[in-house]
Amino acid sequence: MGRKRALPLDGILVADFSRVLAGPLCTQLLGDWGARVIKVEESARGDETRRWGPPFVGDVSAYFLSVNRNKESIAIDLKSKEGAEVARRLIERADVVVDNFLPAQKESLQFSPREINPRAVHCTIAGFDSDTDDANTPGYDLLAQAGSGLMSITGSETGEPMKIGVALADVLTAHYAFGAICAALRAGEGASIEVSLFSATVASLANVAQNVLVTGKEAARYGNAHPSIVPYQAFHGSDRMFAIGVGTDRHFAQLCGRVLRRPELARDERFATNAQRVKHREVLVATLEDAFRERTAAQWIARCRRAAIPASLVRGVREALRTPAARALVASVNHPEIGEYDAIRNPVRIDGQRLDIGSPPPSLGQHTDAIVREVNASNTKKSGARSSRPSPPPARRSR
Repeated sequence: MGRKRALPLDGILVADFSRVLAGPLCTQLLGDWGARVIKVEESARGDETRRWGPPFVGDVSAYFLSVNRNKESIAIDLKSKEGAEVARRLIERADVVVDNFLPAQKESLQFSPREINPRAVHCTIAGFDSDTDDANTPGYDLLAQAGSGLMSITGSETGEPMKIGVALADVLTAHYAFGAICAALRAGEGASIEVSLFSATVASLANVAQNVLVTGKEAARYGNAHPSIVPYQAFHGSDRMFAIGVGTDRHFAQLCGRVLRRPELARDERFATNAQRVKHREVLVATLEDAFRERTAAQWIARCRRAAIPASLVRGVREALRTPAARALVASVNHPEIGEYDAIRNPVRIDGQRLDIGSPPPSLGQHTDAIVREVNASNTKKSGARSSRPSPPPARRSR
């Protein structure tokens, strides 16, 4: 099914020199919102994530499928004279240029994107900021999680620091970059943007970082609990884990009176306010844990819902994807090599409608010949002319 409406980034051309996760996710978001994204890949190997697996669907990596929809692929050797010339011509036409070259790699190129097209929005995604000693250190999510302090506050209270189960530093960086690019496009003039995994992750520590700045004390690990709200964590029912978020004193009174049917807990001066509950966390949590083990998680959640207290099962990913809310995010895509497969689409609604999921990720160099002909044909045009789509994108499908 084709698009139902024009999208905000229709007519924007993105030259995407990025690879792996943060950059490709950023440009996928741009593509979701209507931009034409041309993914420039190394001719011999392509994006590393094409080989990251298992799992594979046929010969296609599930990892690559997750962040490369709504793109065209051109495979060229940027170190060759011919490849560099194609890149120059593509950059001349682009409204946005995204890369994740290390500073040393960028210096070795036979072209300077910013000099070629100063009117474009140029965004570099790196591991570390360019004015730091780590500027030439490759950007890996693990390093960002480790170095930013995120790992130190993740994991069980008595265990070791733990990496989050998804490459969250990459994901956060992609969203910061996407927002900055859109803001620069709105300004209507060229811009040079830099976003690093390290800085994006530190900035995303939010209240935890602010707590450290205020107190001067190192942040602690709280496992599935919260440093400043109690009770706000996972508990064990008689059959499985569930989570509750008691964000107000009123919620706590409802929890004690209507859910646990122990109103005396709310009257206990140790638990009367959130500040007191944080102070007496251990004794309160132990009391609640004992109580919650008397019934199933589903029974407690039902009681919480009736009392307007936020609660949820602790689900596995497969289980979560089978819920009605998640099923609405799944759409089928028809891939020319592997056939139809399911994927998660952009979660945003616009005017009540979800974005169509669009076209499948391209095979390596799938559009090379067509794009080379296109940029060669446009070589006589003014480099400052605004780009436009020479042909409509593949039809978007949704389910």
